[in-house]
Amino acid sequence: MYRKTFENALSQYEKFWERENKERPILNMSMIKPGSEPYPAPQSLEQQWLDVEYKYNAHKRLVANSEFIAEGVPCHFANYGPGMLSSCIGGGYKLNSRTVWLDVKQVIEDWDNPPEVVFDPQSELWQSLLREQALFARDPDVAFSMTDIGGVLDVVASLRGTQNLLYDLYDYPDEVKAFSAEVTRVWLDVFDQQVKTLQDAGLPYNSWMDIPSAKPWYPLQCDFCYMISPAQFEEFVLPDLVTQVDHMERSIYHLDGVGELNHLDMLLDIPNLTGIQWTPGTGCEPLWDERWFPLYRKIQEKNKNLVLLGGINECDLAGAERLIKTLDPKGFYIKCWCSSREKGEWMVDQVSKWSE
Repeated sequence: MYRKTFENALSQYEKFWERENKERPILNMSMIKPGSEPYPAPQSLEQQWLDVEYKYNAHKRLVANSEFIAEGVPCHFANYGPGMLSSCIGGGYKLNSRTVWLDVKQVIEDWDNPPEVVFDPQSELWQSLLREQALFARDPDVAFSMTDIGGVLDVVASLRGTQNLLYDLYDYPDEVKAFSAEVTRVWLDVFDQQVKTLQDAGLPYNSWMDIPSAKPWYPLQCDFCYMISPAQFEEFVLPDLVTQVDHMERSIYHLDGVGELNHLDMLLDIPNLTGIQWTPGTGCEPLWDERWFPLYRKIQEKNKNLVLLGGINECDLAGAERLIKTLDPKGFYIKCWCSSREKGEWMVDQVSKWSE
């Protein structure tokens, strides 16, 4: 049943990518069945993050406890922290109950003698990722995703230190750009390896956003750019970002927080960028608030896809209705949750009516 459901959903996702879903937005909707027993909590941080058998069994329990509605499909994100590439090119990592910290080892002491950017295939997180992907690839009922490779300048910040790198943009701009270009070179190679892993498994291409695709894609980002000016974004981020976009067939930019809105016009002007995913950030209005409607319209008017990880909430259906009625359903994706199958199916019907 899962395979049939997934194949049907995949055809709908292709309509999203090609901006051909005219009836309503794509809804990746799921719910936890009432009375479900969660998988036992991990006994250690190592088990939580590095025990691939534990992660596989926990995922299988989660899928068994879930119901998937509309275009909802069971996916698994191979999570090793945001920007795990840094740990594969000389950086370190530290396990935490909520994430894997990667900015724990400053390897760029100065720019007079920066380290060579060399990918280490024996690095601990990479080896764990390979074991995890090999295990999940044997299960035809799991759509696993690429890991979070990271934003290029975010990876550099993990190796240099964020505050140091902010000063370096002024004091050592050429050195930063040269090093970033080398990180980009390795980044593209790691991306290609991840693509081959999914291709060899006969699975669609997927990421932490849970948007399957028949063509290779990736969610690009630069969290570091929250702290820099548009001029610095254009100088230090945009060239490598364009290189990444042009390397793959589809791409979504993870626009994370109001501090990144200063860079939106440059992002929308990247010809081959497929779309934008918006996250308002802590303390801001929710995704369905009318404050963001001009932003959404601006993205759609540039013929870019719009991705919202949330946006339909049972507690504010009036806000969801305004959101859906305001926007074009074409190329519009919403990941959301519901409290019951009946409620979820009702919400799908409502979204269809609101999209008319």
